[in-house]
Amino acid sequence: MSSRAGLAGDFEKLMSDATHLADENAGLRRLNAQMLGVLQYVLPILQEGLPATVDFDWTKEAVEKVQNAIADAERDP
Repeated sequence: MSSRAGLAGDFEKLMSDATHLADENAGLRRLNAQMLGVLQYVLPILQEGLPATVDFDWTKEAVEKVQNAIADAERDP
């Protein structure tokens, strides 16, 4: 059987780990928001601003990837 001191130490470590995880999650959410802003900024350029000499299939694929990334980021609360 674990001692009270051991259980208290385990609980403190668990709380510390949970706080650390929450901080990392907040940082990732900030990064996600920044990436979403960049994708929203770039999408019109991909859709309309590229010259006709660019490979149409590649451009279409790039637009789809950016649109999917935006949709994924917007679903993440």
